[in-house]
Amino acid sequence: MNTRPGELDLIEPERYELHEGPFYHFEISRREFVHVLGAGILISVAIPGVLAQRAGRGEGSSTLAQRLHLGADGMISVFTSKVEVGQGSRTQLTQAAAEELRVPVERVRLIMADSATGPDDGGTAGSRTTPSTVPTIRKACAAARQLLLDTAASQFSIDGKSLSVRDGKVEGLGPGKQFSYADLAGEKYAEALRREATPGVAVTKVSEWRVLGTPVPRVGATEIVAGAHRYPSDIRRPGMLYGKVLRPPSYGAQLTGIDLASAQALPGLITVRDGDFIGFAAPTSFAAERARDNAAKTANWNTADHPSSDELFAHLRIHASPQRSRREVKGSPDDAFKSANKVLRASYHIAYIQHAPMEPRAAVAEWTDGLLTVWTGTQQPARVRDDLASAVRVPRERVRVIVPDTGGGFGGKHSGEVAIEAARLALVAKKPVSVRWSREDEFTWA
Repeated sequence: MNTRPGELDLIEPERYELHEGPFYHFEISRREFVHVLGAGILISVAIPGVLAQRAGRGEGSSTLAQRLHLGADGMISVFTSKVEVGQGSRTQLTQAAAEELRVPVERVRLIMADSATGPDDGGTAGSRTTPSTVPTIRKACAAARQLLLDTAASQFSIDGKSLSVRDGKVEGLGPGKQFSYADLAGEKYAEALRREATPGVAVTKVSEWRVLGTPVPRVGATEIVAGAHRYPSDIRRPGMLYGKVLRPPSYGAQLTGIDLASAQALPGLITVRDGDFIGFAAPTSFAAERARDNAAKTANWNTADHPSSDELFAHLRIHASPQRSRREVKGSPDDAFKSANKVLRASYHIAYIQHAPMEPRAAVAEWTDGLLTVWTGTQQPARVRDDLASAVRVPRERVRVIVPDTGGGFGGKHSGEVAIEAARLALVAKKPVSVRWSREDEFTWA
């Protein structure tokens, strides 16, 4: 919150903004980037001083590059690292792009949360998509519109001030003359696109909005209602296996021994043991689960003591690690109490609840030619990409994270354990592997 001088400035970070680091650390390697957008050209517009979210921890200065792809078919692709987790950001950002490009919403294709494309606008957290990414996309699209006008003015030797854009086409060129974003996508204008856009391009005034601030059908609603939308757990890859992971019986438990012989004897089963990580991949999830359950019967663990429900509050108060705010505290609460005319003290206990969204965590991992691609549901694709690279020890440039529109996260889907599990199994299986957490996984380990 913003405060006046002398007021306390207390900012407590959301839980999902705290980065704990990857839970797993493995050895070895990689996968292939596939990015097909069709014929056209990428617009690269440099706009200094634009604010963009960085790693979900606030805002910082960034330069936008390759934000747009102009298709020869008239479709315009706009890139962002933001994630759609049910809050409607796909529709909102599409409207923002359409407003500034002067095209119908149906002509904008928003490419979200693919680490191999576009700029990093940070994760989806803290309700910052609207104040940070909407202005960023508007400025980029306004610059692209101005570039269209400048190019048309140059091509037809017309004063650019007399031109405007409507439905993706330049108006004011005179009888029989046409110029559109599709024309701008041609090789003929490649040189024009390489020059700098006119500086100081202004976005559309609120009073002149035609798309933003108006009701439009939710983008992708038809697919969702018809059951055609593919959530992370719906992703299928050729030859894909299904994975299950053997988990400790409690926090802090250490594996002291296990017999994997019976599980390894099952036909078509892949077994992976890397330290305390034990996973199984099979042609069906039932087969993988059966192998895991059989192996669990032979596992020996050294477990640690845990507080009961009655003792939990006191335990957490004593042992929880304090987290510093993103802003320094101004003033002392103790001094405020000493100078107060009256002090009221009370303690409140609330249930220790599990942050379990309706859609459990899921991921599909695929390795090709030393490159790793993971489809997963997360609010922090860049963070998960870094965690994957760290866990499997590959350069982050060899890791691609794609986030399909995901079931609600509400701040709970910030980490990438399930993605790491799928990647480790796929590395040994040499086939794509899908890992879907059960409700038991979700409530015990998420």
